[in-house]
Amino acid sequence: MDLILVSVVLASVLALVYASWTSKRRGMPPGPAQRIFGSRKPSTVPPWKIFAALHKQYGKIFSFYQGSTPVVVLGTIKAATDLLDKRGSIYSSRPRNIMAGELLSGGMRGLGMPYGTRWRNWRALMHAGMSVEASQNYKILQSLESKILLRDLLSASDSVEYSAHLRRFAISVVFCVAYGRRVLSLDDPLVVENMKTDECYIRMSTPGRYIVESWPILLKLPHFLQWFRAEPLAQRARDTALYTRLMEGVREQMKVGVAQSSTARWGLEKQAEWGLNDLEMAFALSAPFSAGVGTTLATFDVFLLAMLCHPEVMKKAQAELDGIVGPHRLPDFEDAESLPYLRAAIKESMRWRPVAPLGVPHSVIAEDMYESMYVPKGTTVYANIIAMSKDEEVFSSPEEFRPERYLDEMKSDSKVLPPQSTFFFGFGRRVCPGMHVGQNSLFILAARLLWAFDINRSGDATGESVLPDKDDFIGGLVIRPRPFAYSLDLRSEDRRSLILEESRKALDEASMWG
Repeated sequence: MDLILVSVVLASVLALVYASWTSKRRGMPPGPAQRIFGSRKPSTVPPWKIFAALHKQYGKIFSFYQGSTPVVVLGTIKAATDLLDKRGSIYSSRPRNIMAGELLSGGMRGLGMPYGTRWRNWRALMHAGMSVEASQNYKILQSLESKILLRDLLSASDSVEYSAHLRRFAISVVFCVAYGRRVLSLDDPLVVENMKTDECYIRMSTPGRYIVESWPILLKLPHFLQWFRAEPLAQRARDTALYTRLMEGVREQMKVGVAQSSTARWGLEKQAEWGLNDLEMAFALSAPFSAGVGTTLATFDVFLLAMLCHPEVMKKAQAELDGIVGPHRLPDFEDAESLPYLRAAIKESMRWRPVAPLGVPHSVIAEDMYESMYVPKGTTVYANIIAMSKDEEVFSSPEEFRPERYLDEMKSDSKVLPPQSTFFFGFGRRVCPGMHVGQNSLFILAARLLWAFDINRSGDATGESVLPDKDDFIGGLVIRPRPFAYSLDLRSEDRRSLILEESRKALDEASMWG
């Protein structure tokens, strides 16, 4: 009799749980019943590939549960614009991120902060340091560094060395944006420490990698049983020491009047206005490096890959450069408006293979309805950037690399860009704050590299030229092409002489940044 009673009670409980779950799902976008993430062993399939399969099965908007948290994935620019842009007052928060946001960062990294006063203060600081207007201050440094890069590439022998020089360029620019100082070598201890920090943050932000994100009840365990806790806390202690040291270095420079324009200088000048204490300020000032280096390098790798796969585009961009700039000077920022095809090719590379395939997820702070679909309060919302880039209703033949898609925009005087031109930077109030600095770096890199060099395939062990796999990408929150071989072949000896002359002058001028 007792066994029958227990069975009846258990069946009733299970029925109530099932009814509760189905009622929560009722009205939400369609989606799978089973868990996508949250097992003890993380999936080896990248999240964006999992989402691609689910879009095919359930449509351009689907939903699922990650533990007890509802998740909605938006696969169109229109849906993301309607919700994340136009309803930004409720779609601009961030989901809880235990590993990267809480344990690793102590809630102090703006990228993962929930929407509110603290985040708005952080955003104001980033805007002051990297807005359209502020980004103009870094153009001189970007120009000088790109001249030095060209000199370094002249003596490099293979794609491994090319990559190292490109990395130094990107890191040096970002360090100047953040702290007003150049980076002369990748062996600089500050660079080594920052790269370790960056890798750790990206890894711990990857969806589905850690079971505690799906089951936060694990935080109720005694600390010594929380196997996932030790690594992020140890890294946070190292990060705190590093970021504080960098910030205090700028503060000392300000005292003696030698600090260059940087986000750190502006932040420290108005620290009370931003409402950030020293520890919060130190973490805030790390944002340009954390978000800027990996995305810049990955995006330029995609541009190089596109030029290898589509040499006709490279030749057309070079012809435009030759017609506007000629062989006797380097292209500069002032040439940008006269180089619409090159700018369109850069933008098309960002659409063709987006390097932030799922962006950074948003969180909804109030329940909502969209096209008769229910979005509960607390839902995590992904803007599936890579799915948007392949939407045939917006981009005809999306697998084709076709800069002409953006030519009309490049020739327009309008300052208001359509969503299909900016979606890879994110949406709404969470759009990438460093987009203007990043675009300037990409332009001067692409313009000067194509002016100086032909980008050609390298041979394999048999001497056969090899085309890289354009779909072989690695990474997590930010992805990049798997390292591939290529050669940079100087277009003329006259250009070598000009590069060497310009780089000598650039080294002298850049000395004020260290």
